[in-house]
Amino acid sequence: MSYIFQNPLILVTILTILLSPFILKLASNQGKKTKHNLKSFFIIILSAQIILGYIAGVKFFLAISFLQVIFLISNKSFNILVVILNFINSILIFVEMIKLSNNLGYQIVSLPAIAAVFLVLTGNVLGLAYINKDKNLLKKYFKA
Repeated sequence: MSYIFQNPLILVTILTILLSPFILKLASNQGKKTKHNLKSFFIIILSAQIILGYIAGVKFFLAISFLQVIFLISNKSFNILVVILNFINSILIFVEMIKLSNNLGYQIVSLPAIAAVFLVLTGNVLGLAYINKDKNLLKKYFKA
């Protein structure tokens, strides 16, 4: 158990995996209220990513997160682009954290950085749930 706390990215992965089934359950509901709630939650996650990314010192990641929020608020036709940008952000945050660690000479592992990674990974699942149009999503993966 102490290994999980020594390597916080494992904890982030475990939390993301535990949260994913609940988001998939929401994704199977195609009601307007559910989609609105998913969009609102996605905007909250993106806003938190911006704040935590700023604290963690990952700057390029912030620009894409701002762009995502603008696209998500402005028009429905950008929804798929927002989700694609979130997957790009998943890679960027790790690259930026590695580059920053190399420049500083030590590994930067802070609570804001770990939380930002968790939110990006959760945002990936949430974004896919938001753009999902298949109401039988869960039946495809969890056959009874």
